[in-house]
Amino acid sequence: MKFLVSKELRDNPLLKNLVLFISVILIGFLITDILLHHFQIGLWLDRASESILGNEEAFIDPMPFDTMLERVHVDILTSMLTLLIISSVCISVAKNNRFKGVLIHTAFISAILSHCAFLSSLYLGNFTILIWIVLFLLWHILAILMSISIIWRLFYK
Repeated sequence: MKFLVSKELRDNPLLKNLVLFISVILIGFLITDILLHHFQIGLWLDRASESILGNEEAFIDPMPFDTMLERVHVDILTSMLTLLIISSVCISVAKNNRFKGVLIHTAFISAILSHCAFLSSLYLGNFTILIWIVLFLLWHILAILMSISIIWRLFYK
């Protein structure tokens, strides 16, 4: 991780390829994470509400709190590690410091708040489910944009 402090990343083609590989893998992870949440819980309000709160007419039980807590536990770990890796490389290669800071802070804050909204959605209802969906998609999109900007800065500068 010495390249994060020094500027040797731009001069080392092997290191560039490694960062490219990690960025592509993380973009793939973020896209498949969106798909996984869409198929398991739903990213449309009606489907997510039915998965989390249940549906008496269709005999669907609400999601148990321990299941929600387990999902949040795993999601916090993966989201923070993913954002940490992407943001550390993004800080090293990006030019605009002010925009970069806003982008990174917004991604981290929306990731943390999305987990809080998901946990509270069992008790507060559809409004927090909608907040969870928006924040969840927001931090994924911002992380994908940061990864694309890393690739762009490394190879098209």
